[in-house]
Amino acid sequence: MAVKDKKRVTSKNTVENMTMTPNERILKNITELYTTGLNTGDGIKLGLKSICDDPLVNSPCHCPRKRISCMVIGNHSAGKSSFLNWYVGETVQSTGVAIETRGFSFLTSGRKRETLMGDATLHYFSHLEDIKQFGGIENNLFTEVSTSKEKNFSCTDFIDTPGLVDGDMNYPFDVASSIVWMADYVDLIIIFFDPIGQALCKRTVDVIRRLNDNGHAEKMQYYMSKADQVESELDRQRVLIQITQNLGAHMKNQHAFKLPTIFLPRADGEDPPIPNAIQDVCQDIDQAIRLTVQKNLTTLKTDCERILTRIDQRVVEDIAARAKNNSRSWQGVMFTLFSLMIFLMLAVLLLGQVNDHTLAQMLVQKLAEVVAWLTPLSEGKVKETVALLYFEDVTTFYYVAGALATMFIVCLVAIRIVWTKFPTLVKKEKAKMEEYKKYVKGMSTVREQMYKDYFKQLQTED
Repeated sequence: MAVKDKKRVTSKNTVENMTMTPNERILKNITELYTTGLNTGDGIKLGLKSICDDPLVNSPCHCPRKRISCMVIGNHSAGKSSFLNWYVGETVQSTGVAIETRGFSFLTSGRKRETLMGDATLHYFSHLEDIKQFGGIENNLFTEVSTSKEKNFSCTDFIDTPGLVDGDMNYPFDVASSIVWMADYVDLIIIFFDPIGQALCKRTVDVIRRLNDNGHAEKMQYYMSKADQVESELDRQRVLIQITQNLGAHMKNQHAFKLPTIFLPRADGEDPPIPNAIQDVCQDIDQAIRLTVQKNLTTLKTDCERILTRIDQRVVEDIAARAKNNSRSWQGVMFTLFSLMIFLMLAVLLLGQVNDHTLAQMLVQKLAEVVAWLTPLSEGKVKETVALLYFEDVTTFYYVAGALATMFIVCLVAIRIVWTKFPTLVKKEKAKMEEYKKYVKGMSTVREQMYKDYFKQLQTED
């Protein structure tokens, strides 16, 4: 029964891969390399993230997401939700909702239609967990999971932000700061200006300024929405000029600034004879997907190279640690013998002082043998030297005994230090690291094939 289930799952995955776009397939495969790893045919599958987190490697990495994130910003009634419904091909976002009821709405692709509320949204998008720092925001997070395959929705997570308005509107959380915070986690920021609403409200301008100041200028694309609701070309040009002038002082990439006019195609096909750049928005999303594919492939290469470098480094560190341990072993032996010699000298001194000359002479004999073995001195010479350890003066005795006791304690401390070994790799750990090395090299080979698939689909599109 288990075999049939496994075959059924494999068949289902094969069908899914066949229906994916090349970019979607590449992004999915990269994510799987980090989470589940390669299928080597021997039943062993280990994700790159697990290898990085292994204490043997200890090279932290982040698992790239298999979709891009696109955040849509604009004043209330700028057409954000209407655009997202059009792009997805179904009504997943309510339109014309009062601003008081709006929060952050996430749109993502899945196998089953579902709606997630605050805490469930944070579990689904776990990398956004820290957004809870904005008090009151958790209860204003929503996620709509759609099965749509329209356009490139399967590769894109949309974030529909609260509509921005001026006046005494009290939001349940700090909207502007939360949008700026969210910008760090998105790949594309689309900004809609409503020509007949509050396109240039202070909140909108403030958010744009802060996004530019925080280094997100290259992610930002601007559009004047609902262009078909402006009756004359002169009025449209006037609104465009007004928006451009007001934004000029707050933008970092003015040389690349453009403000195309867009509107949703009408169901009856009777679109007004005015320029409609709504396909440019789709192209911006497609471009963000392609750049993310390239970025994730580069990240995969960097992580693989870092792991291989780290493994080689651990081998070198292990060789150095073993050499140091051998050196410390010899040092430990020498300090041990030296401390024994000091102990015998101290014993001779103490016994001689209490007139136990028989035992003292025996210790002198043993001490002479030890010193003669360690040095080129003769036993007779050593005995003459040790004879000097007999003191008639008590004060001198105390000084010498104290010095020998201090030296003995220092030797014990030194012995403890030098006998503390550096950690080394055991045989099993070495074998494991060699497996990691071979495994990661296999991932690098898979990455090269992904690049070939990416270039192939580019040529096909051309």
